[in-house]
Amino acid sequence: MPESPTVHRRRLGSALRRLRETAGRTHREVAAYLDCSQGKVSQIELGRVPVRTSDVRLMAEFYGADTDQASSLIELAQGSKQRGWWQEYPSTAQRAGFETYLGLETAATAVSCFGADPVPELLQTAEYSGALLGAEDPGLDGGGIDERLTVISKRQQRLLGEHPLELWAVLDESALRRAVGGPAVMRAQLEHLVLMGYRRNVTLQVLPFTAGAHPLMGDRVAVFSFPDPADPQVVHVGDSVNSRFLDDLAETRPYLSVFESVCAAALPPKDSNALISTIADQWSN
Repeated sequence: MPESPTVHRRRLGSALRRLRETAGRTHREVAAYLDCSQGKVSQIELGRVPVRTSDVRLMAEFYGADTDQASSLIELAQGSKQRGWWQEYPSTAQRAGFETYLGLETAATAVSCFGADPVPELLQTAEYSGALLGAEDPGLDGGGIDERLTVISKRQQRLLGEHPLELWAVLDESALRRAVGGPAVMRAQLEHLVLMGYRRNVTLQVLPFTAGAHPLMGDRVAVFSFPDPADPQVVHVGDSVNSRFLDDLAETRPYLSVFESVCAAALPPKDSNALISTIADQWSN
């Protein structure tokens, strides 16, 4: 897949923020120079919007950037306006923060994730996904479900191929025991997890009920890592309603630390696969 415009926007925003701070300029001064709102300047620096090359030229000029810096900024601005593959599917814009999530996932070389349930979408079977979508949004018609299944399938292709995405998923035991779609669907889903756990680029751990309370209870957390040192790790924290993306080290460090503690409390991959297999057999009864 091509490089994500989401990452271009975030990289451009970070570069512009550093230049502004080095130049000693405030959001108010920049907004006055561009004849726009301070909110727009903030959105640009947060990487949440595509940026016109004319605005980038003005900002580079205002900050005293040299020719090479200005050229790099303009190149990033042009990349930020590209369309992501997911924009072909209107339903992706209906979930808060989902387009940003897909942009980060597309650009990442590694993703680590934890959530109570359901099974992460990158590891779902089509039958499990379909049953889950029908329960989460009863208003979805067949076309809407098919479109979302297509998006999930395209994302799952990242786990295959010559340079696959590295995935480290910690599953709460509840994801293995909550009936989604009925026993046959659950058995097939868990058998699929076992097979995926054998892939070199996939690490699966199960956090058993016996592990008790832990610091990520109630949260769904994903950590995106990128090949370019200019792109810091991004932590996504979300639930069924809210979605937050953190890339400042002071904000991401605590989540990275507690994710490590959850990994330590979870069963090792081999034991996790054994538990998944055991529960899969129970779904056939």
